[in-house]
Amino acid sequence: MLEVSDQLVEFLLGENVFTSVMDDRLSPVVSSVDEVYPFANYIVRDQAGQSKDGDMYSLTLLFYFEQNSYRKCAEFLDQMKPIVKENYDWLNSEIEFVESDQSFVGVINFNKI
Repeated sequence: MLEVSDQLVEFLLGENVFTSVMDDRLSPVVSSVDEVYPFANYIVRDQAGQSKDGDMYSLTLLFYFEQNSYRKCAEFLDQMKPIVKENYDWLNSEIEFVESDQSFVGVINFNKI
């Protein structure tokens, strides 16, 4: 699991589309309470035995954008989609609304076999 995490971080931090918006604000699972928008988190889940080729990993990217930034969030998801699809098995994406601070979260789910 650690190897997949390291590969994902290296991949994302090597992509100009990602770093031009998020810089290096990328953390596993959760970020600091005082993290500056926009920022990203990732989650890796081991799906052992799901493939005859070996272990499969389910990954989720979460992109956090401040209040009134729906359009920025949607544009960023649109830019990230082809990059993720080129390197991983794309599943889906969506935008969620966080009522407590009126922010938006772009979510991308994909697999690595």
